[in-house]
Amino acid sequence: MRKIRSKNVVLLAILVIAGFSCKKDNNGPGDHPGGNIVYITHDIDAPTTWSGDSIYVIKAWDFYVNNTLTIRPGAIIKFHPSDGPDLTLGGSGTIIAVGTASKPIIFTSFKDDDHGGDTNGDGSATSPAAKDWGEINTNGLNGSRFEYCHFLYGGNSSYSATLTVEYGNATVKNCVFAHNNGVDASGWYGACNMYDATAGSVVQNCVFYDNIRPLSISSHMNIDDSNVFHNPEKPAEINKYNGIFVYSYDVSWALSWQETEVAFVIDDNDWWINSNGSLTLGNNVVLKFRPGSGMVLAEGAQLNNYNGNGVYYTSYKDDSKKGDTNGDGTATTPGNGDWDGIYNDQTSSYMTWNNILYDSH
Repeated sequence: MRKIRSKNVVLLAILVIAGFSCKKDNNGPGDHPGGNIVYITHDIDAPTTWSGDSIYVIKAWDFYVNNTLTIRPGAIIKFHPSDGPDLTLGGSGTIIAVGTASKPIIFTSFKDDDHGGDTNGDGSATSPAAKDWGEINTNGLNGSRFEYCHFLYGGNSSYSATLTVEYGNATVKNCVFAHNNGVDASGWYGACNMYDATAGSVVQNCVFYDNIRPLSISSHMNIDDSNVFHNPEKPAEINKYNGIFVYSYDVSWALSWQETEVAFVIDDNDWWINSNGSLTLGNNVVLKFRPGSGMVLAEGAQLNNYNGNGVYYTSYKDDSKKGDTNGDGTATTPGNGDWDGIYNDQTSSYMTWNNILYDSH
């Protein structure tokens, strides 16, 4: 018995010296070797906090957060490509992921050795790429916050998005979206997909680069001029379809768009600004319209600063205004009739302002 006890003591000493430990999975029972790696193996049904000194590997298929999940600054969350590619809110689920500038929260690929080291244990045999994991989806629930978060190598989802806010509101501030979304010509959703987000949703001071599409929004959302659509360290590194893609609900509220680096893209053949609605454009804001798309101004509708300095309404193919938004280089050029135009329902006529380009009227 003494010999057995002695061997156990020696083995424990070796493990401690080598830096190995058993970490309790705070998502459920069971110990997992590997220091600060915590495997998440089933849904979260009670208020839970993930610490900033751990790497969390999602290994639960169809993983739901049904209560409040608080994620501390510095936490790294990696998604297993087959066993845990997605995170979806359910029940009364909310994510409060508030990092800091010096300790951002990272949502990334299981293959990403640059964040948290070689978690999948294969050395340099694999490297991360877009679509390595799916998405985080708020699933119609309100109040989630993502601040100082990095969303990397996602987009293998039904929306080809990495973060989806639909039929609810969320706050996204000071975040980075990079290397996401593998969909090319088809689809309409951005790496940050707020296509069906409700009023009160916010995207501010975020950075988007090396995504297929960076950002999609609903026309419930105000957008200021704080977001960046290139890599600040490599300004030439942008997004393939470098624009803000709008799901155009008819507007019956006060809406403000101020973004000047990229264009807003409209895909609606009958997009109404209603009599009780208004759209305010900042100077140098550009709206690009897909083929067949147009805007309708109802009687009493307000299009504020419609002829402001640098404001244009133009074709989706017009690279001279805010760059190559349709992502085809020089393969297409704009021409008259590329989109319908801006129709005044009160006068039953189309607007002919000098800043309307390549429409049908």
